[in-house]
Amino acid sequence: MFLALLLAPLLLVGGCEDDTESYSLHCDLGTPVLYPTSAAPGQTVTATARSLTSVQDTVVRVGATDAIVSDVQRPGCDSCDQCREKSQCTSCDDCDECAADCAECVESVVFAVPMLGDGSYGVSITNVHGQSPTATLLVERNGSADTGDTGDDDSGD
Repeated sequence: MFLALLLAPLLLVGGCEDDTESYSLHCDLGTPVLYPTSAAPGQTVTATARSLTSVQDTVVRVGATDAIVSDVQRPGCDSCDQCREKSQCTSCDDCDECAADCAECVESVVFAVPMLGDGSYGVSITNVHGQSPTATLLVERNGSADTGDTGDDDSGD
């Protein structure tokens, strides 16, 4: 009984601490466009979306598994970013005054397909701006690019 009374204050103090940070997802990153649309575990896939940030801030999920993100690319986005800042448009807003500056901006994330079994998996991207809807990736362990056709024509024609 004495031990329970001694430990009770420690449990109460420990139970009140919350070290987690929460943030609200506030925009749709757009449905990712995947290239290729089928790949084996370990192969890289590029997904284009919008409002991408950095490798450190980006989570790509394939099904329920986090993928390893190796690169976030934003070629042609510098003038778009500058215009959005000047016009006070957020990353999520449609910014009519920056449409011309943003026309060349292409945003993509490169990730490795996790070790998963064959099948179709939803791929989503999450960062500080928000989360994308899912796109479908076909995971095939036996080489999705291999059609089995050797190019030999044995039809006898």
